[in-house]
Amino acid sequence: MRESDITMSELKRLQDEAVEALRKNRLSEPPLLFFLNPLVDWFESLHIELVRAGSFPDARRAFNPVFIHLPAEGCHLTELAARANMTKQSMAELVDELVDKGYLARFPDPNDRRAKIIVRAEKGLQAHEATMLAFARIERELETRLGRESLQQLRSDLATACDSIAAPESEP
Repeated sequence: MRESDITMSELKRLQDEAVEALRKNRLSEPPLLFFLNPLVDWFESLHIELVRAGSFPDARRAFNPVFIHLPAEGCHLTELAARANMTKQSMAELVDELVDKGYLARFPDPNDRRAKIIVRAEKGLQAHEATMLAFARIERELETRLGRESLQQLRSDLATACDSIAAPESEP
């Protein structure tokens, strides 16, 4: 249906149907995602703000999948993309940018000359240190807001939830 084909009465009908459908399918409590997304957004935004305020003004949230999933010893692009659940092409663009900015380096794999191993360069290691300091500061802020016991309980509950979805499902 084109926009120009919708009359005001049709618009009102569609709005009323949508409101009714949303009310009918509403859960008794908001989905957990409604709570997790704002928390993750706040955490990541503050993290980047703190890292930028330090020595890394070119830091971007888009870089997080690379640094979160790149093991200390480095890895191949295909492995990094798979770990981050990204396409190889998307990960390659991020890696290229981070190599150009001096955060990462690529070296030939001694076991497979066709492949490259991606590792953190000196600037990447410094950015990692700045990130760990930012995380500590953010967690102190969260502790101030929630209290020590509540933050510890949140960490424990989230760790348990992550472990439960990472574990293979039991056979029926």
